[in-house]
Amino acid sequence: MALEHILSPLTVGNVTLKNRVVRTAHGTNLGNGALSDDLIAFHVERARGGVGLTILEASSVHWSGPMTLHAWNDGIIPRYRKLVAKVAPHGMRLFSQLNHLGSLQGAPWCRPWSASETVNPLTGMRSHAMSEGDIAEVVAAYADAARRAREGGLDGVEIHCAHGYLLQQFLSPESNRRSDRYGGSFENRVRFYLEILAAVRSAVGDDFVVGTRVGPHNRPGGLNIEEHFVIVERVLATGLIDYLNVSHGSAANPHKIIGGMHEPTGYELPHSVPVARLAKLPRIVTGRFRTLEDADAVIARGDADLVGMTRAHIADPAIVSKAESGRGATIRPCIGCNQGCVGGLANGRLGCTVNPAAGQERELGERRVRKALTPRTVWVVGGGPAGMEAARIASLRGHRVILMDAAEQLGGTLRLARQAPFHGDIGHIADWLTGELARRKVEVRLRAKVTRELLTYNRPDHLIIATGALPSATALPGAGRGHVLDVRKLLRTPEIKTRSAVVYDTVGNYSGIAAAEVLLGSELRVAYVTPFTTLAPSLAAALVVTPALERMQGSGSFELITRARIQQVDSDQVTIESEQGWPSREVSADTVVVAAPETPESDLAIVAQELELSHAVVGDASGTSTLQDAMRDGHMAGRET
Repeated sequence: MALEHILSPLTVGNVTLKNRVVRTAHGTNLGNGALSDDLIAFHVERARGGVGLTILEASSVHWSGPMTLHAWNDGIIPRYRKLVAKVAPHGMRLFSQLNHLGSLQGAPWCRPWSASETVNPLTGMRSHAMSEGDIAEVVAAYADAARRAREGGLDGVEIHCAHGYLLQQFLSPESNRRSDRYGGSFENRVRFYLEILAAVRSAVGDDFVVGTRVGPHNRPGGLNIEEHFVIVERVLATGLIDYLNVSHGSAANPHKIIGGMHEPTGYELPHSVPVARLAKLPRIVTGRFRTLEDADAVIARGDADLVGMTRAHIADPAIVSKAESGRGATIRPCIGCNQGCVGGLANGRLGCTVNPAAGQERELGERRVRKALTPRTVWVVGGGPAGMEAARIASLRGHRVILMDAAEQLGGTLRLARQAPFHGDIGHIADWLTGELARRKVEVRLRAKVTRELLTYNRPDHLIIATGALPSATALPGAGRGHVLDVRKLLRTPEIKTRSAVVYDTVGNYSGIAAAEVLLGSELRVAYVTPFTTLAPSLAAALVVTPALERMQGSGSFELITRARIQQVDSDQVTIESEQGWPSREVSADTVVVAAPETPESDLAIVAQELELSHAVVGDASGTSTLQDAMRDGHMAGRET
């Protein structure tokens, strides 16, 4: 049958999973350390959608290392039980991942604990070298946390030994400089890890699942594949674990842990599969898997027994149930932008760019969209993501929806954004929304201009204005010259025949990166000028800036100039002035591309006000600046019709 591998059952230890689809542990901060009702609802929605196994977000086992979920006291046990009771009818199994970040995350009340006294390169914080008493305390804390998971009714625990966290800090000669029985030789450095595994197994017994997550770092000096051969063989020899979960990357290269849309499906496999093949136990791998077909192929090849589809389930909780019922085309795609999930967590709490309900299932879950008491005629003007999402939700409410757009096809600025190198997946959400509108039988009118006259004589009951934004007029000297382009124009005509270019970025999002990569692809020398202190600061938390810099700097034709502005544009060069006081300098440029804030196109709002029409303005037309904001705007406008 189709998907016969990924949808087949599997026994791990004494637990039988109904399928091989896994949601690996991921932070949400939906409860600020607690297993809150919001966090429970988040997991229940995915259980309802058919996933076989969920590994709860990494839980901190000890007060010295707080994380987004705390498992260091018995207060979590009744919360586990509530979660278990709610997911039980859906057959999803639950493991808890137990962790301590070590030097990478200290509590406000103490220095971060680690194998040795080292300085965190990201924060400058000096870590506390754990005494043997501290080590014994943390070993006991892991065992206690595992006991709580069992008493709470969970099916298993996973000991996190990847990503450069505390256990790997003991394993790595880079961070472990001890001279006692926990440092020096490999047998000494692995001792802490093995003591934890033994203590956990003793606490939960032989009839409870215990697994571990490991992961090569893929960086010079790290715990790479060769080091993991030794580590994993040593762990397997103990007989203490029931499964092996192999990840990739570290805190020193986090963009490898959670690869963005620039990474292909299965990008982690070259690093994880060689390690996974050491085990005869069930093995989990991950690596930006978005479809069950891709996951099924991994198992068919024998590379693993279970496949992680974590971000895919943030985007659409019902992947499995939709596939099983023949509705695979309706699965909302994860686009790998990392802005709502990874970026959201960094900024406070998890969300999702393409799924506004993620993390807010109790209020915004799609099953909570209520039919309107009185269906109305709703016009949506603008076929970008905000307009399409508004039309989709308004149609779910039972309204008669007509979407009008002046363009020849739907998608708005996503049609251009997907033309950028390494950025094509962003357009998948436009494709999905287009399909959903067709399935919902929303009337779509393209090449349709909505005017005052049309609104005067054909008054809708409600008008949603999603007309987007336009490139701003700029005071940049030389802006009227033919070789000065905005990013939209560059993406429409990417064949540039000149020799050198300047990208001038005053907005700090992906548009400047897109422009630079198009120009580098045409073999131009590119100087990237920005008044910000870094490249694309609005994307810092999404783990996409470092990979972009690696690509661009690897070309040998790229220069980044920060804290600077363009003073003058001539035919073959620009003059750059510093915001830090260094003298002005000239840079060769026979092409100049400007990435600047755009101006909302909201003239229809004035018309609607004058005609006293019920209306809402959403997306870029209202001044939002991200795809996530646009999708949420549209979603809420559809609900409020």
